[in-house]
Parts: sequence; C-alpha cells; structure tokens
Amino acid sequence: MKLPKYRIDDPILPSESDIDLAQVSSEILAEYLQGKEKESAIALIEDENNGKVVEIPALAMQLLLEILVHTAKGKPVKITPYTRELEIYQAAEILGVSDRYLWNLLDSGEIPYKIVRNTRRMLYEDVINYKKQMRAEQMKGMDELVAESEAIGLYD
Repeated sequence: MKLPKYRIDDPILPSESDIDLAQVSSEILAEYLQGKEKESAIALIEDENNGKVVEIPALAMQLLLEILVHTAKGKPVKITPYTRELEIYQAAEILGVSDRYLWNLLDSGEIPYKIVRNTRRMLYEDVINYKKQMRAEQMKGMDELVAESEAIGLYD
C-alpha cells in the first residue's frame, strides 16, 4: 500500500489547538479501549451525509492512543517502522544503548545474530525479548533494594 502524499517525515511540534484536541480525544479513546483486545470499528464522518466505518486492529488503536497522549503533552511524535531483521543502529536505538555496547552484547552471545553481507543482523523479536529480560532483572533488583531499605528502616 502506498502512503498518502501527506506523510510526515519529521516530527512536527503540535500547536495549542492540537494539544487541546489530543487531550480530549485521548481520554475518550482510552476509555473506549478499556478492556478491548480485538479490532475496533471507528466511524469517520465528513459531514451529515458522508462517512465510513473503518475496522482498525487493536495494536493500531493502542498506537493511536499513544500518539494522542504524547501530542496532548505537546511532544512531537514520529512513527518509525522496523523490519523483522534489525541492523546494529536500529537495535541499539530500541535498547537505548550505544552501538559499541550492542556489539559487546552480540559478541558475548546475549542476543543472537546472523551475518548478511558483512553486516550483523538481529531478529526484532530477539532484541525485544532481551529488552524485556533486562527490564525484569532491573525490576527485581529494585525490589531487592526496597526490601533491604525497609529491613534497615530507611524506607517507610
């Protein structure tokens, strides 16, 4: 599918009216999506005589909600699509680490990869699984710190 010509290549700072509208619409959409895990239908209304009903996948609805929440905070937003196989810079961006740090993770076997034309490529799922695993370990460490602080009376 070809993207329409109004595609935005760079994030644009939302105007005050964009921020206000995004605040209201994000609240309505968040309430609507509460407990829904399947696709949703939305009515697009041009005027009282023209409109269409569009089914949107649940994932896309969650992304739309996230866009609206960030816009309501006055933040510019850009959607970056990824391929199933990531290059070093893409995986590093997802993990929030430097390219050098990611190379070390690959060399140590923390994240599986393959070499394609002298370039290391990782599966998107492997990078996300590593990120989730690291987040879980960080949370476990934080829980242990809180427990130790409580044990010695530093945390109420």
